[in-house]
Amino acid sequence: MNAMSGAGVDADAIMAMLRAETDAWLRRDFDALADCWVHSPQSRRLHSFASTGVRVDEGWDAIAAHIRKVMQRHPTPSAFEGRVRWENVNIVVDGNMGWVTYDQIGLEDITDMKRLLKVVHRVDGGWRIACLSVMQSIAEQSSCPLIQVDRDAHVVWVNGQARDRIREHAGLVVSGGRLLARQRARRSQLRETLRLAFDELDAQVPLNVSPRQDWAVQLGADDSAEPLFCWVLLEDGKVMVSFDHADMVERHVAGAEAVYRLSPAQARLARLIVDGHDLSSASEVLGVSINTVRTQLQRTFDKTGARSRSALVRRLLSAEPPNR
Repeated sequence: MNAMSGAGVDADAIMAMLRAETDAWLRRDFDALADCWVHSPQSRRLHSFASTGVRVDEGWDAIAAHIRKVMQRHPTPSAFEGRVRWENVNIVVDGNMGWVTYDQIGLEDITDMKRLLKVVHRVDGGWRIACLSVMQSIAEQSSCPLIQVDRDAHVVWVNGQARDRIREHAGLVVSGGRLLARQRARRSQLRETLRLAFDELDAQVPLNVSPRQDWAVQLGADDSAEPLFCWVLLEDGKVMVSFDHADMVERHVAGAEAVYRLSPAQARLARLIVDGHDLSSASEVLGVSINTVRTQLQRTFDKTGARSRSALVRRLLSAEPPNR
């Protein structure tokens, strides 16, 4: 658990109450959980999950009814220890009111990450929850691998796609809990790009009004001399690293098409080259002769300034899409 802001007697009491509430939820102990809530018509419980959408329970009676129903449907108890951990805990206390934000990450399944906000009131000398907002990270629903890292490249969280594929990735490796480029010569570039991403995140520019931020990082080449890339991006208000990201590749190739003024035929060939096709397989996919492919490739070289297929891939994926 991260160090808390707002440390003090009240913060300690609030944390103890929140721990008891979460423990009661996991143990399926309704009475213990109810003791942690303000029983008021003004109490609120808000959920946002990718699988079920948004739900708002208004007033303690509605909250209690929903909790009872979930506990009856899923009665198997578990314990806090070994099940979840809390990260990025922040507590603010002002008189008889406080609020707490934190990330809750599953230990048995690291892809289970939720972001919580709890508003608490002091009632009869003790702290109770008045409002709960919990959101499932949308990053888990991504179709591409995503790995959340901290400033020192320590892995905080991974989604299912990344967990299944990172072990075999030719350009990235997790070592000592940190995400590194496999080739030592490439590690400084990944480290510098992560620093840039965190600086951008710290600027606090709302992501809904600023362009999507992502950076391509070269990881060297695989055994077939094909360039390897990963992407550092801002997603869900966090710094993530992605790889094998087809949508990102498509967006950057589309941007390169505009930047270098590639023809439609040249752009189609460029996409195949990025995907690892050689000239022979590209000619089969495109349904044209290999001489035509060579001509298109040379014209693409001329427009981009590349002199090899690997250099072309680097130019295409590093091109900044228009209107960034």
